[in-house]
Amino acid sequence: MKIGVVGCGAVGSYYGAKLCRDGHETHFLLRSDYQVVKRRGIAVRSAEGDFTVRPRPAQFSDQIGVCDLVLVAIKNTANSELARLLPPLIGERTAVVSLQNGLGNEEIFSRIAGVDKILGGLCFVCLNRVEPGV
Repeated sequence: MKIGVVGCGAVGSYYGAKLCRDGHETHFLLRSDYQVVKRRGIAVRSAEGDFTVRPRPAQFSDQIGVCDLVLVAIKNTANSELARLLPPLIGERTAVVSLQNGLGNEEIFSRIAGVDKILGGLCFVCLNRVEPGV
């Protein structure tokens, strides 16, 4: 499965890293952490066990292309960027999952991708991004 992760802070990096570790082709759309992730990958320190993965980093959505699944974990205050970020990742059979706080996120996604592609997500974890790529 080809997975795109949009919003690679603590939540996006954690869930994306777990999917990458489990063997999925996982692409991270990155801004400031791009060089670090390209060089060192993503390190997760966890009570369940530490691990490091090497997702495919990208700086632009069109470098990733159409995905089977897109995880969106950006802060919902940046949802205005989704109209630019999501279209290159979405194809006829793509599912889009929101892992964001707040209400109404799925409505924004459905205007971009179509209501039939949107899945609401819920996660309850205590996470911190302690440094780039960790």
